[in-house]
Amino acid sequence: MAQRSFSIRTKLVLLVIGAISLAEIFVITFTAWQEASRYAISRPQSLFSVAQIIASTAANAAATHDVQAAQSAMRGMGRIEGLVYVGLNLPDGETLADFGATEQLASDLVLTNPDEKISIGDILGSRTIEVQVPVVQAGKQIGLLRLIGDTRDLPGLVWAAVETALLGGGAALIIAIIIALRLQGAITRPLTRLAGAMAQIKVKHDYRVVLPRESNDEVGLLVEGFNGMIADIHERDERLARHRERLEQDVADRTADYQRAASEAVAADRAKSDFLATMSHEIRTPMNGILVMAELLAGSDMPERSRKQAEVIARSGASLLAIINDILDLSKIEAGKLDVEHLEVSPFEAVDTVLRLFADRAHTKKLDLAALIELPRNTRIDADPTRLGQVLSNLVNNALKFTEAGGVTIHVGPDGEDRIRFSVIDTGIGIAKDKLGTIFEAFSQADQTTTRQFGGTGLGLTIARRLVTAMGGEIAVTSTLGEGTNFHFSLPLTTPSSESGWARWSGEQASAPRAVVSVAGKQTETALAHYLEQAGFAVETVGAEALEQSAVGAQLVLAAFDRLSQQPRLDLDGSGAIVAVGFADERAETLLPSRRADGVLIRPASAFELDEIVSRLIAGRPLSEDTRGADQRETATPTFAGLKVLVADDAEVNREVADAALRRLGIVADFVEDGRQAVDAVLKTRYDLVLMDGSMPELDGFDATREIRAAEAEGNRERTPIVALTAHVIGTAADAWREAGMDGVLHKPFTLARLADVIGTHATGTHAVPVEGQIETEAAEGQLDLAVLEDLLKMAGGAFAVVDRIVGLYEAQSADRITELREAVTTENVERLGRVAHALKSMSFNVGARAIAETAARFERIAREDQSLVEISEIDRLAEDRETVIRAIGDWRKRM
Repeated sequence: MAQRSFSIRTKLVLLVIGAISLAEIFVITFTAWQEASRYAISRPQSLFSVAQIIASTAANAAATHDVQAAQSAMRGMGRIEGLVYVGLNLPDGETLADFGATEQLASDLVLTNPDEKISIGDILGSRTIEVQVPVVQAGKQIGLLRLIGDTRDLPGLVWAAVETALLGGGAALIIAIIIALRLQGAITRPLTRLAGAMAQIKVKHDYRVVLPRESNDEVGLLVEGFNGMIADIHERDERLARHRERLEQDVADRTADYQRAASEAVAADRAKSDFLATMSHEIRTPMNGILVMAELLAGSDMPERSRKQAEVIARSGASLLAIINDILDLSKIEAGKLDVEHLEVSPFEAVDTVLRLFADRAHTKKLDLAALIELPRNTRIDADPTRLGQVLSNLVNNALKFTEAGGVTIHVGPDGEDRIRFSVIDTGIGIAKDKLGTIFEAFSQADQTTTRQFGGTGLGLTIARRLVTAMGGEIAVTSTLGEGTNFHFSLPLTTPSSESGWARWSGEQASAPRAVVSVAGKQTETALAHYLEQAGFAVETVGAEALEQSAVGAQLVLAAFDRLSQQPRLDLDGSGAIVAVGFADERAETLLPSRRADGVLIRPASAFELDEIVSRLIAGRPLSEDTRGADQRETATPTFAGLKVLVADDAEVNREVADAALRRLGIVADFVEDGRQAVDAVLKTRYDLVLMDGSMPELDGFDATREIRAAEAEGNRERTPIVALTAHVIGTAADAWREAGMDGVLHKPFTLARLADVIGTHATGTHAVPVEGQIETEAAEGQLDLAVLEDLLKMAGGAFAVVDRIVGLYEAQSADRITELREAVTTENVERLGRVAHALKSMSFNVGARAIAETAARFERIAREDQSLVEISEIDRLAEDRETVIRAIGDWRKRM
């Protein structure tokens, strides 16, 4: 056995095994080394090429800080296999935009030079390869592009090569052993040739060698397998060579692809802007009709229920408009086209405006809304009043949205020597600490589930932050989950003062006068106590149960309406005054006739209104007069009777809206339907103002204005004021009115106040007359004989409560009689119509409702003498007249 083990047969077998094994090891090692070497060269080059293309494409986005454009430039990266992350950093290190995600180890490769050599050890030891390419524009580096690709495909490539070699070598080894065992001689010669061929390949690396197949037995198969392996290697080498030759062309092709993608991205961005502009116009145009007509309806003589429905339409439309404006504001901010003014603004006026805006909403949610302002009265800040109101409204809206119990406080006070700090503090759900960092990002909320629960776009805080920044401030937030949130920002102070400017008790008494505050809501209680303390009072806050006892000896009592209405007048044991603090719908003024209150303060409490009360108290004047301070009095609604106005608009609905709004302001306007008619009208008639729609057939408003201006210049005519009436607020059409030579712009949807302001500013020969609601009041009092009510009061011995009860019964029963009239007409019951009309006539004459009584008498005569029915429309008009009379009675009650 020992001799046989060393026989030629055995040696041959061992030789074959050893030779083929060594060859296989060499081929595998060489193949793996070659594959890894190729990868170490080609992979970084490919990454640098892609990175340079993306950096070139994203240069404009980096220069303008345009996040969307940067992301669009990177989005094509997702289609390139093996790329896991791309990020665009600004010079300060901040990431402008990124795409993808990965984890990097400290040992992973980071390359900044395309010519940097990489060893096989480095490439094998790195999970990822990061290349960094500077983003350059106009020869200046404006950013840094980081591109990361993984090396997960390297083991697969190496293993594929090794696997091929293993398969070929294994097959050759098996065949060689079999043949060697059976045919020593037949094997020796082919193996010798095979060894020679391998030696030749080893020296020359020429894989074109092909061994002849001398037989069809196992030796022939071994030779064939060897030839196949060498052919595969040769083919792979040729593919690599061809790939190297095509690499430059591939890069050029990909560059062209990226350029096309960049061009498409620019076109898409332009299309987005055009789309926003178009949709803004298309949405705002019908909303103009909705909001203006709802405003006119709410202010007209109509049933209370209908008025409330009109007010709901107006509020809903305003909410929708606010969402549209949020989206447009964000688009303007991102495009760098949103400007802010820098004016001297009173923080008190800004805060009071927001309080009135959200009073109903806070009351509906049973939340306490108050402002605590610790500043002198004449303090002024550097801000844009509109944008400041927008920021505060946004913060208060959020606070009310995410608060279910407690309340919201707007706190304003000094922030150092030269700034004023605004804080909106709520007792709501709070924000988790890990969410605070993203709360100001666009379309972001602290918890995405809140979008479904509370609603909202997630844009408000983003816009607020950018507006505050534009006004020279910085917004921040602190919050405790489950306890509440504090959003705060500061703005520059422009007018400091050492004088408070607030009414203050003279201090002649030995001790400070005492004031008692008894209201529900910690926020309002704290604010009222603060304002009274700065007025020189010693303040005591008490609950409802201690109010009566604490009021004794007090100089001033501020108590909730419901706490005063449940008992007779408080005994102050002196000359003190009582102020009822109530919400607008509580009609706290009804406590004045019974002397249970001397004055009224509507919640949310205004610092100006409370200061006026204190001033009246100090001066010894009655508190039941208008308690609004001079800074807070509502401006009168003007009328422009006799003004010549032309409205050019092709939409009938828009013309109806403009006609209704202008008539409310005392103007009977002329109307045309296109720009050509507008030019003809202006050249024939001298108008004080032209309201010109931009988009019209035949000749649009802008071209029509150009023709008018040209005719004025040619004929030395007096310039006609022309104001654009348009729904375009973004896009190129938004500024077209300036280029056309117009004098101003009135954006749809507009309000009556804004329309009046435009007329007062631009119309020539303007002679506005304040009416302060006199048209409606005079019309109402024309239907109500106040002398009858005065006679009733005299007959009752001056007891207002008796007359109040009578008119209260009339208010309820007259509504029932009108319902019965409608039912009588519907059922064609002539006898009932006459009977009910007679009853309504009698009760209306008794309270002085002369117009209603005369109409009811006419209904009675038609039913009883003509045996006929009246039209339902006549009853509807009678119901509207009744609503007018009821409001007039309410006004009379307030004056008593």
